[in-house]
Amino acid sequence: MSEVRPGGSPSLPDPALSALHGAPSPDERNAVGVLGGLGPYAGLDLVRSIFDETDARTDQGHLPVTLVSYPNRVPDRATWLADPTAPSPLPAMMEVLRRLDDAGCAVAGVPCNTAHAPALFDRLRDGLLADGRDLALLHIVDAIVARLAEVAPDAGTIGVLATTSSIENRLHQIGLEAAGLSALVPDAAHQAAVQNAIYGPTGLKAESAPPRPQARQALLDATDHLIERGAQAVILGCTELPLAVPEADRGGVPFVNSTRALARALIRATHPGKLRQP
Repeated sequence: MSEVRPGGSPSLPDPALSALHGAPSPDERNAVGVLGGLGPYAGLDLVRSIFDETDARTDQGHLPVTLVSYPNRVPDRATWLADPTAPSPLPAMMEVLRRLDDAGCAVAGVPCNTAHAPALFDRLRDGLLADGRDLALLHIVDAIVARLAEVAPDAGTIGVLATTSSIENRLHQIGLEAAGLSALVPDAAHQAAVQNAIYGPTGLKAESAPPRPQARQALLDATDHLIERGAQAVILGCTELPLAVPEADRGGVPFVNSTRALARALIRATHPGKLRQP
């Protein structure tokens, strides 16, 4: 039974507090961690996607999830990748990952495609290893490739909608090519419109609940452009994009929602029996 404190509210039983007062025991290390705040709605959308992709019929059937979101502490990832003298997001991101590990998370996901560029992501993984942390950090492009096999198993040419930073760093292209797929990116004009739909004054970083119609239209125009050039599936390769384009497909050409892909990968890594079948 839980103890009642003088203020009248019951305290949690000791096992429930152990992750907060010390290292979780192995049987407690089963939560899914989310490094949020990159941007904030993307973190919330990932948590919702985890719930949506879990095969559960009761409250208790859902997975333990820890979201830590400190958007004011994490500098922009694309800015730092373009200019390493700019404020680095690494220290704040590492601090959040340590907190997720301390909370008993077995695995963590970062709902920001740009953060998975090797110059940043590899340092996060190396930092966890150097700290002796047990937390496993999943790569979002691996999750996207796995999701492609589910929603578009016969597709060979894959369109990519992403930030200009991700496109220039060939973040998705490298992963797709390693899987034997061809990557197709927008031309300069459409890419500029996609970037503006994310970072512009009426873009998704500024307004995502709800998104501005012009931001959504720019993304749909870029999608049509990729389909006209032969894309058989289109990756929504920025975790802001599904907020404006929630559809499963465009004229029969499937979208691959990177947030949903990462959610499924996190469930598969921790509670595979709870993964909802596509």
